[in-house]
Amino acid sequence: MITKKQKQVLDFIADYPRRRGYAPSLDDIRKKFKLASVSTAHFHVSKLHDLGFLSKEENKPRAIKALDCETMGEIPLLGTSTVGQPIHGFKKQEKYHALPINKILCGDAVEVMKKFPPNSVDIVVTSPPYDAVRDYKGFSLDLHTVGKELFRVLRDGGVVAMVIQDQTKNFGKSLTSFRTIIDWCDNFGFKLFETVIYRKYGAEGAWWNKRFRVDHEYVPIFLKGERPQHFNKEHLKIPSKHAGKTMTVGGTRLTNGIRIDTRSIKINPTKCRGTIWEYLTAGDGSRLKHQHPATFPNQLPYDFISCFAPKNGIVLDPFVGSGTTTVAAKNLGYNYIGIDIAPEYCEIAKKRITEECVSESQNKLF
Repeated sequence: MITKKQKQVLDFIADYPRRRGYAPSLDDIRKKFKLASVSTAHFHVSKLHDLGFLSKEENKPRAIKALDCETMGEIPLLGTSTVGQPIHGFKKQEKYHALPINKILCGDAVEVMKKFPPNSVDIVVTSPPYDAVRDYKGFSLDLHTVGKELFRVLRDGGVVAMVIQDQTKNFGKSLTSFRTIIDWCDNFGFKLFETVIYRKYGAEGAWWNKRFRVDHEYVPIFLKGERPQHFNKEHLKIPSKHAGKTMTVGGTRLTNGIRIDTRSIKINPTKCRGTIWEYLTAGDGSRLKHQHPATFPNQLPYDFISCFAPKNGIVLDPFVGSGTTTVAAKNLGYNYIGIDIAPEYCEIAKKRITEECVSESQNKLF
């Protein structure tokens, strides 16, 4: 067993090399936790080493290393402290020896992500099984716990792009999308960077007698940290309708209501796409892809990954389904992780990667 403070020290030692590229010193540990002296830091490190959580080389600076084959999980111990508070300890539990990149993992998304180190994923593109709108083999989930775990594994500056809609029942919307946005932002620290409207162009003939035809889904973009670590929307630009023309009476009204003088403005060949992204759904993707009951367009994850993922970034889809996100990540040259609780969907995702992804040698040509 180790104490709560030693667990915090262990997490700090494990995460430090991922951020800095080298191991922390005892003085780094002292400063991080505001310990009284370096000897106190040495005590915690020695204890963790003796229990098999750390390796270290004697008489060598920055030689402390967390052993990644195991992680910690909290368990309460019987008894109380002298001030009447319950004592908590920790025991070692199974963890991935290394982040399982370029894998499709079959299991409960939350439980699988708990085995990931914190701050290890750059972008999440996913669509959870919301509101029982489709048959997901009888599986359901709690979006609250999903948000908590995604915030933990996401790097600072990383984003979650989540395709979601609301079920209509008795002529009223469930509001799941709106509740989830507020929940994740209020309770976990996410910012709502933006909400994109995914405009669906499907087959004609979907007529509704009692309400409007639903031809959109929401894609809230959740941001962890102050600003995105990467943002490039060049590939998202669309042709300007009046490209090359000159607008002779272009004027702008400022936020204070004052209107500036009109001037000539030359219209650029392309313009920002904005927040309504249009995708064709009819005929999109392979027969293999559509063995899953709820898919999104192949191009959608390409657009989000290209915009928000840094070079050598890691892309996660915790509800990988037919594998559209992981196919896009691999074809773009990124590392990926896909998770799904249904074994048959995991097999579809794996097969699509084999059949629909370009080889590494081909990828280098792009």
